[in-house]
Amino acid sequence: MPKNILREHILTIADFKESGEFIRDKESFNHFQEINKPYGIIESVLDWCKNELRSDWRWQLIDVSGMVKPGRYIFYFDSERDYIAFVLKWA
Repeated sequence: MPKNILREHILTIADFKESGEFIRDKESFNHFQEINKPYGIIESVLDWCKNELRSDWRWQLIDVSGMVKPGRYIFYFDSERDYIAFVLKWA
């Protein structure tokens, strides 16, 4: 077994850039919206985003939802169209 077996599975930023995928800093997005949603709803939000949004977007978990406390999430958008559609639907 090779000594650096884990090293083979670690991706660097260069690997992401070569593959066309990379992690963007939140400041690089034009718009953002924080939402609070009860337990189990974030899946519906994410499904809607995957089907309806046209430009690049990301989301961030701020607080995990529980049975009593809603979860806090921030969504980031490049497109004003996507941002407005999201706000009208989920905010």
